[in-house]
Parts: sequence; C-alpha cells; structure tokens
Amino acid sequence: MDRSQQFLHFHQQPFAGGSLSNWLRMLTRNRFRVSPVYVARAAYVSLLSTVTALPRLVEHRYDGLVAGQDVSPVFILGHFRSGTTFLHTLMSHDPSLGYMSTFQTMLPGNFIWKAGLFKRILADSLPETRPMDNVEMAADYPYEEEYAVANICPYSFYHGWYFPRRMRHYFDRYALMQAPSHEIAGWKTIYDYLLRKVAYATGQPRLLLKNPCNTARVKELLELYPDAKFVHIYRNPYHVFFSTRRLYDNILPLYALQEYDRDDVTENILYCYRAMYDRFFEQRSLIPDGNLVEIRYEDFVARPLDTLRDIYTRLNLPHFEGAEQPFADYVASQRDYTPRRYDIGRDMQERIYRHWHPTVDRWKYEPGGRKKAVVAQTA
Repeated sequence: MDRSQQFLHFHQQPFAGGSLSNWLRMLTRNRFRVSPVYVARAAYVSLLSTVTALPRLVEHRYDGLVAGQDVSPVFILGHFRSGTTFLHTLMSHDPSLGYMSTFQTMLPGNFIWKAGLFKRILADSLPETRPMDNVEMAADYPYEEEYAVANICPYSFYHGWYFPRRMRHYFDRYALMQAPSHEIAGWKTIYDYLLRKVAYATGQPRLLLKNPCNTARVKELLELYPDAKFVHIYRNPYHVFFSTRRLYDNILPLYALQEYDRDDVTENILYCYRAMYDRFFEQRSLIPDGNLVEIRYEDFVARPLDTLRDIYTRLNLPHFEGAEQPFADYVASQRDYTPRRYDIGRDMQERIYRHWHPTVDRWKYEPGGRKKAVVAQTA
C-alpha cells in the first residue's frame, strides 16, 4: 500500500474511532497546529469520528449495566519494547482472563451496540502485522487500553503522538500524573469506566491489561483497585532504547499531525524512560506484599512456561493448569520470530548510560561505554 494512502485506515489513525468532542478538544488545545501535509489526515479523523458519533450516543444506554460490573485487574507494567506485548498476548490465552481487544481500543464507544458491524469494519482495515513491528494484528487480539483512553478523553500521553512537539507535556501530565487534581480525578473516572465496560462486554471481571504508561501510575491504580495484581517486566535498557526509537520511527509518520524533529524524539525517549522508572521505583513499595512479580525479559523468553507458572503461583492466580496447553501452543507458534539487531556505537552507549544508569546498574546489565561495544537485539 502506498504511504500516501495509509491515513485511510483505522490502524493508521486510531483516533478515527474516538469521540468527536474529544478530538475537537485536542485540536483546540493544540491551537489547530496541524502541518499542511497532514490536513487530509486530520480531515479523515474528523469525518470518521463524526460518522460514529450517533452510535456512541446510543451505546451510553448500557452505562447503568457497565457501572454495576466488578473489576479485578492484573496489570502488566514495563516500558515500551520491554516484552510487554509478548507477555500480554501469551497470558491472554488463559480463558479465565478477559482483556481489551484491538477492536475495543480503536472503537471504545462502539463495542457493545451493533458490535458485530463495527468489528467487521475495523477488521477489514487492519494489516496482518502491527505498524511498529512484525507482531500479528487482528480485531480480537489483546491491545493497549491507553488507545481507548486517548480516544475518549484528553488525559492520555498518546495525544503526544499526534502532536509530537508537545510529547513531553503530555507525558508529564498524563503518564507521570503531574496534572491538576481535577484532571487526575477525570482520568480515574474514564479509566474505571472503560475497564468496567470491557468486563461487561467480555463477561470476565478478571482483566489482563498491558499499558506501558501504567508503569508510572502505580499510586493511582492502587487508589482505584487496592487488590490489583502487577507483573513488571524489564529488559536490557540498551535494547529498549533502540527498539523504542524504531517504534517512533514507524508510528509517528503514520500518526503525527505536525512535523517534528527526530533528535527531539530521541531526547524524549531518554527523558521519558528515566522519569517513568524514577516514579515506578518511588511507588513500587505501595503494592501490597504478594501482589507484585518482577521478571527479566531475557529469562522470560528463554523459559516462558516456567516463568508463567511462577507468576501464577506467586500472585495466587488460578487456572494455570487449564491454560498450560494454549500457552505452550502459542509459544511454539512464535519460535520462528527473529529479533532485529543493531550495532551500538560507543558514543550512543555512553549517552544511554548517562541517562539510564540507575536501571542499567540496578538490573546488572552491561554498562555501555565502559567495555566493548554491544549489539542490541530489538523486537
């Protein structure tokens, strides 16, 4: 497909299925600073969010039923490109766990009423793999609920992907949760509403959720769900850096509504990772004993089933035995996946270590810039 046509697809413009009022609010808050080359992209999002507005209003008739749902979340934490997707997808094969699907994240206001119709529309627009990597994509597969949050309210870091010149502004306010108290309260209301809505739609109160931004929101999540379970996965920071930069190299040309400087994006990656983990380490002790498991990505991919068994045991999650065969089947299906490899220059090693040395040292990864150059494998 020609790059010039890519904006005409839901997966390239995840905002297209969002709230019209939220979309207009975001444009207004960014003073309509859409670069001329992206005007057609903005017009497409405006059109689709208008077309789906009436069905969204109809769907609100289910809000009373949604509010009565119980939610018992299992949160997967970890920075972007740390293995969260593999862990999320693998655990989603446990039939006792519900999750938010790609369909539900892209069309968060249209996944109960006339769900079959809207799912078919979305499915027809999806590629075989995600735009940021080679991971298989489908309407029913698990996805990040942050897309749904971004689609229906202004309190999301992902708005910084549409207006990348203000990426750090969105990260500070809505990932680090430095926003005014009324906005934090608004985020909690929307987030809880979405989780209850998914619980209603799936019939599963135990929800498995993967959202890198939540790594810096432990305090807020515990205020909503005091008994929540957490799995934190971490990975070699040097590998994370290059994989995250590749993530942005792939998604920003598809999502952004304004021109941006790649060097600024690199600076934001360095800043956001450090700030995210500074906040996580400050808040980790808030999680009650027995409700947090931390795993090393390299150990997980080497022994995925053993790692999962340990997670289920330590978090006292039921049904591992019933899901063990689906887990094994999925692991077997991924054996041909080959990570990308990049040579890391000495200057970049030193730069990464200068910013991220707390995690490099804490997790005992090779400190770049002090020894021979390393090679990064990035998914």
